Amino acid sequence: MPEKKIRVLVADDEKIVRDFFSRLLSLQGLEVVCAEDGYKAVELAQKSSFELFFLDVKMPGLDGLETFRKIREINPNAVVVMMTGYAVEDILEQAGKEGAYGSIRKPFDISEIKDIVDKVGKE
Repeated sequence: MPEKKIRVLVADDEKIVRDFFSRLLSLQGLEVVCAEDGYKAVELAQKSSFELFFLDVKMPGLDGLETFRKIREINPNAVVVMMTGYAVEDILEQAGKEGAYGSIRKPFDISEIKDIVDKVGKE
């Protein structure tokens, strides 16, 4: 369990993914807010503070990389984890170069998500 309460924003166009993260992270005692696209994620990041972001790479409208860039403008210290179910190595590599904390692949490994949350909670 993280040592401090952290707020998490999950942006994914698939409701099942948002629900999965909401349940999983809420059970760990985290406050979770979900967005169905990049535009909503940026809007939420402008209105409230989050320590951790999980962003889907492929979303309609504002994709994950552009969402990541806008969130980093709002909060340069944001910890951002990119999520994908596709072969998008170039996008993940670019996000890493721009400061993304890491990436996870669908289908998700629950222990990998918990490890990320634990590390962020201890920072």
